[in-house]
Formats: sequence, structure tokens, C-alpha cells
Amino acid sequence: MDQAVEQLRGEIIDGSLPPGTPLPEAQISERLGIARPTVREVLLQLQNEGLVQRQGRGLALAVTRITRDQLVDICTARFHLEAAGARSFATASPSDREELDRSLDELEAAVASADRLTQVRLEARCHTAVVGLTGSRRLVAAHRQLMMEARLASITAGLADHEIVVANHRKFVDLVRSGQAEAACQQLGERISAARERFLKKLPE
Repeated sequence: MDQAVEQLRGEIIDGSLPPGTPLPEAQISERLGIARPTVREVLLQLQNEGLVQRQGRGLALAVTRITRDQLVDICTARFHLEAAGARSFATASPSDREELDRSLDELEAAVASADRLTQVRLEARCHTAVVGLTGSRRLVAAHRQLMMEARLASITAGLADHEIVVANHRKFVDLVRSGQAEAACQQLGERISAARERFLKKLPE
């Protein structure tokens, strides 16, 4: 079952199954070679993650479409979680600080490649590593969920993967490391607001 969850989750996040795509149990069972009861468990887990939703009574589940209100909420939640991480740097564990540096280094290396999906994945990991500075695994899990939903919003809006400006991430981390948490939070807020407005221009009213 875990492999099936991973496969469908990956297909949703990379846009192979666009928002609104129906997910009938029979087709998934045949395509993945798993029994119908297992398909139900897989879809239930993805529904709990917010990646699929019920289209209506008696209808199959479908890949979630992100609404404008949901996008605004995602951006608000992201800002507060990442700001909490920035403000926690002084008390963060060495391992969590190392994860932040490692995630940024790997993002910088990936940007030199042509693999856009890997770049997007590593950018999300970089943001989540900031939340990891809080030391709370629950907040990290919540942020990973938000980043999946943000990806869905991008696909819903029909936006191509945007250019990843590593310099912005590096500047943010440098501010955090130098003890300028509030300046880092301001820069973070500006970046998230710009992304929100770009998405809102494309999402249907």
C-alpha cells in the first residue's frame, strides 16, 4: 500500500494527474495492480492529506483543486511557520541548523541542472528545513503538507515552475544566521506575498 500511496502522491505533485482528475477505484486498481479495498485505503490516506477530494455524493474522488481562499490561507500559514523557524535559530539544535545548510547547498547544486521537478522538491525542502529550526516534528509535518498544497495551487493555476532564485534563499539564511530574525521575516513575507499575488492572478474567481 505504501508504494501505491507514494506513486499516486508523486503523480499528483508532479502534475501527471492534474487537479480535477477523477480517480475511480476500478481504474486505479487495474493500473497499479492492487485490490479495490487497498485502493480505498490509498485514496483515504491521500484524502486525509488534502490531495484528493470528493466531487459529490456518489462520485469518484478527484485530485484536489485549490481555491483562491485556500491559497491565501496556505500562504498565511506558511509565513507563520517559517517565521517561527527563523526566530528559533538561536535555540535550534546543531543537527537542525546543519539540515538548513545542507538543504540550501543541495538546492544550489540542483539549480545548475535541468531537472525542474528536483529543483522544486529541493526548494520545498529548504523552506521546511527553516521550520525544522523550531525543533517541532509536528510543525515540520504541517509545513510539508502546506508545500504539497502550494504545489497543487501552482498546477491548478496552470503556472509553469517559476525560476528558483537561490540568492533570495541564501540572503534569508544569512539574515537568520546573523541574528537578524525580523529582517529575515520581512524578506520572507515579501517573497510569499509576491508568490501569492502571482497565483491569484491565475486562479479562477
